[in-house]
Amino acid sequence: MFWRKPKRETEVHIQRTVRFVGEQDGEPERLLKNALVAELLGVPELKCAYLARVEYPDGVHVALCLAAPEDPRLLERIGARFAEIFGRHEHLDILFLGPSQEAELRRVCTPFHRGS
Repeated sequence: MFWRKPKRETEVHIQRTVRFVGEQDGEPERLLKNALVAELLGVPELKCAYLARVEYPDGVHVALCLAAPEDPRLLERIGARFAEIFGRHEHLDILFLGPSQEAELRRVCTPFHRGS
């Protein structure tokens, strides 16, 4: 007999105020970025992907920022990859960027993946 830890549910939060602080990079982050590229290659609408530090009113967080249309299936795949690396007890914010947000983010962060 074995026990399986319950899957962490996706939570949706609307953040009206987001400030892009900079790129999030280090050895664990590069491992995540490499793993995510495999998922992102199959998204033809994706323009760019960033791993950034973002500031909300409650503090600074790490977020995967995607210049792409929202896609619930992509969120599930990204969540599964993230959990394989960091465990289900951790979370990753995912932001879908509009053109003005992406322009703002590009001032402080370079994409780790560009779409085709």
